[in-house]
Amino acid sequence: MSTKTMNIVAVTTSLSEDSTTLKLTNRILASAASAGESVGSDVTTDVINVRSLATALTDMTLTGFRSEALETAFATIAAADAVVTVAPVYKAAPVGLHTLFWQLIDDKALSRKPVLIASTGGTARHSLAGDAVLRPMLSYLKGIVVPTTVFAATDDWGTVAGGRALTARIRQAGEELVSLTAAISGAGSDDLAEVADPDPRARAGAGAAPDASANRGFVDEFDPANVTPFAQLLEG
Repeated sequence: MSTKTMNIVAVTTSLSEDSTTLKLTNRILASAASAGESVGSDVTTDVINVRSLATALTDMTLTGFRSEALETAFATIAAADAVVTVAPVYKAAPVGLHTLFWQLIDDKALSRKPVLIASTGGTARHSLAGDAVLRPMLSYLKGIVVPTTVFAATDDWGTVAGGRALTARIRQAGEELVSLTAAISGAGSDDLAEVADPDPRARAGAGAAPDASANRGFVDEFDPANVTPFAQLLEG
């Protein structure tokens, strides 16, 4: 059986050489590599540390011009099969340098790419920061964000119970990322189009009548004929 190669790129904003953000990034990538074996994929990984792009990101914000380093980073993401984004949380939001990276990348850079969101913070009070800030942004970039996000608080590193819970979250999210990536890479363009546009009428050409067989069983819930009158609802 031939082994498929799956490249996962992590975009992390590690503000020190040995930060918990970088540790979490490495653990997620290792978990994804392990999950890849279960679906017959050889997972390769790459890490982009936004910290090293701080000056380039500021210059691009002010001038609109990309440095060679930024071009390389953006191209690496475009060529990836899946992406992991990991950022520290400050004052209930991912650090601004991290969000700036995603704000400056091309609008469709993540088109049809599975994305895993992860973050680190001092307490569990910040556990929803990644979902609240990054999920809408990554969805705007056409990324397919996996359901499970990974948040690591200080207690997750220092206690046995916290460590077990963190390991379980990392494993689940990694499996979701790899499974979705494998499914997308094995799907044809028609399959992806059907997932993106399940309405058979929308796929009909402009001014053309849709295939009757495609409409069989399809109910338009917004068609006035299919809407139950409010008075009738009150009678029920």
